[in-house]
Amino acid sequence: MSGRELALKALIEFESKGKTLKDFAETRKGEKTDKAVQKAYDYFYGTVKMVKRLDYILDKHLKKKKLKSLPLPIRNILREGAYGLLFSGDPDYAVVNESVNLAKKFGHNGTVSLVNAVLRNLHPVSYPEEPLKYLSTFYSFPEFLVRLLIDEYGERTEEILKESNRPPVTAIRVNRLKATAEVVLNDLRKEGFKAERIEERKYNLSTESRVIYSNSFKKGFFQIQGVTQTMNIEILSPKKGEIILDLCSVPGTKSTGIAEIMGDMGKVLSVDKKDLHMVISNAKRLGIKSIYPVRADARNFWVSRADRILLDVPCSGTGVMGKRGDLRWNLTFESLRRLVKLQREMLNCAARNLKRGGVLVYSTCSILSEENEKQVERFLEENSDFIVECAGDNGPFIRNLPGCPFYDGGFGAVLIRR
Repeated sequence: MSGRELALKALIEFESKGKTLKDFAETRKGEKTDKAVQKAYDYFYGTVKMVKRLDYILDKHLKKKKLKSLPLPIRNILREGAYGLLFSGDPDYAVVNESVNLAKKFGHNGTVSLVNAVLRNLHPVSYPEEPLKYLSTFYSFPEFLVRLLIDEYGERTEEILKESNRPPVTAIRVNRLKATAEVVLNDLRKEGFKAERIEERKYNLSTESRVIYSNSFKKGFFQIQGVTQTMNIEILSPKKGEIILDLCSVPGTKSTGIAEIMGDMGKVLSVDKKDLHMVISNAKRLGIKSIYPVRADARNFWVSRADRILLDVPCSGTGVMGKRGDLRWNLTFESLRRLVKLQREMLNCAARNLKRGGVLVYSTCSILSEENEKQVERFLEENSDFIVECAGDNGPFIRNLPGCPFYDGGFGAVLIRR
């Protein structure tokens, strides 16, 4: 199965059942190569990310029909083909030929001719003049989310949307228990992978997503992790011998990072209500023994006097939408309200587990203030025994926007119990 065919089948599953490529690919083991999977990821998440703009362009080219009226496989072949021509960098002839071949497999002579004609004649179109509709269509975001960003960031909104559509940078965290940044750099380069240092970051490197197939990864020399997420682990400042809670821990990226800073000496209770097999797998690969997986809902979890707690709450993901093309379409105004309520509950419950003088880091991968600063402000108003400790160089919090200074956006706050 080619990468584009795998992406097409996943796009059909996504539109009909809400499944992502990751969900779909797990059921098709043995039918694909690593190279095909990489191509499928590029096309699937790229097409899903830009689907509103792609649909707008395709509807301008379909004279007699609307895209939505076409059979499910054919409209996704057109979307995938348009993405390939406009965004992938692949040769136009290869994109068109592959799209036509897929149309032959999933359609009939009429739809084959349609796909061929539309993609061969794809040309620039004009976009809506009204600012909200323009931003929503051109950058392919739900209108309600664009409106929220405009209310919060004003003229910076377009740059945030633009950065959120850039191809994501893959960052890794060096496992200081096994290697140094220099060792990992040299190992990856010898294996033919691109890898560079990130300015002012001692344990983060930028590289490419396929490094998960490297020997260095298999040996446990590093973990895939965004820079902002690594920063939120570092501001927790875990010490050797301490009892640390990592709440909402799956897939174990944060738990392993905490254990590495502690020199693998202490106890990291890795708590999540999801399946913890990835926590166990990552800890084993990285050679970490101080992690104790606990399957529980963080809202109903109790342990007396933890030294430090990392609470990385479920959130809108508005800071990492460049990495997850499906996130923007799963978010609604109502689901955002539910997330804010859940975050409030989790923060209140997490605080009960912290000893006097202990540290709680509240973090998200969101750039919306109601999930970030406003949550912290509300918590401090209701819990007078907590104070904020400065976490960032330019203010009390870590607050990164997509592309500034890194491609992943997010938030982190350090709360101290008096």
